[in-house]
Amino acid sequence: MSFKVKKAKREKIFVKLALMAPSGGGKTYSSLRIATGMVEELKKQGKDEVKILLANTEQKRGYYYANEFDYDIVDIEAPHHPEKYVDLINFAVEEGYDILILDSSSHEWEGKGGCLELHAQAGGTYQAWAKVTPRHNKFIEAIADSPIHIIATMRGKDQYEMEKDANSGKTNIKKLGVGAKQREGFEYEFTCTFLLDQKTNMADVQKDNTHLFEHEGSVLLSEAHGKKLIQWANSGEGYTPPVRKNIQEQEKQEKTEEDRLKNAKKAISDLINELTGGGIDKKVIAEKIKANFTNKGKPSANFNAISDVDTAKKVYKALKELEVK
Repeated sequence: MSFKVKKAKREKIFVKLALMAPSGGGKTYSSLRIATGMVEELKKQGKDEVKILLANTEQKRGYYYANEFDYDIVDIEAPHHPEKYVDLINFAVEEGYDILILDSSSHEWEGKGGCLELHAQAGGTYQAWAKVTPRHNKFIEAIADSPIHIIATMRGKDQYEMEKDANSGKTNIKKLGVGAKQREGFEYEFTCTFLLDQKTNMADVQKDNTHLFEHEGSVLLSEAHGKKLIQWANSGEGYTPPVRKNIQEQEKQEKTEEDRLKNAKKAISDLINELTGGGIDKKVIAEKIKANFTNKGKPSANFNAISDVDTAKKVYKALKELEVK
């Protein structure tokens, strides 16, 4: 295998941002503030029309802030299978949206028709994940590969702790968000991941590939964060599309080629049976194949060793000449 080495250079990046919080943590509102800041910075950098699309799975919650922010909305109903979210991402790209808010991506995992339900329908065993995981991975790949900025909210795994007020001495119950209601490790697929506090809505960065926020401590996410992210994302020299889709297309093509070769060989086999049944000597058939096929540099009558469709077609055509009229 050969490897192509080149000088590393900073390229333009499409930001993938994750916001995790328990219910009431401010995920939707914070997403819209960040997205609005992204819009302002993109316009400042010379882009004429910049659009936000909010994919709403949270009943009417996505409409709460329509009087405060400028965005389009699409309601995502059950079933929440992974393919629906892949189609949604592709739709946003095709329709020219610059920023997509997935509110929330937890439904793809734990919602009706989501991965957990698909796993249960497949038998609920460890082996059943072999049917579900590839579908979920395509959702992850769609997020990572898409030429669009994506903000994905995730419901936090609710956990509670008791804390005593230093002044009053009263004991209060505090709701925590511990991780996300998504597949384990899903939050680490993103450029930046923030965990929002349910009571204060303050955010702590959990992962930051940009290095913009790792020393900020707890912050209230705002338009300023969106502007910083775009400034960082567009500081590169250009954008090279991910190669994964090209690889998938190649694999698809190879599969098709493999099927064609298999069918061509079967046609040769059927024709040979027809020829021998019509009285054509097997030696004559073998010589005809040898005249049109070489294997490892030598004429060969073993048509099963043919590795390309064109050669198979050539052999088939030559054998047709022997067909009894």
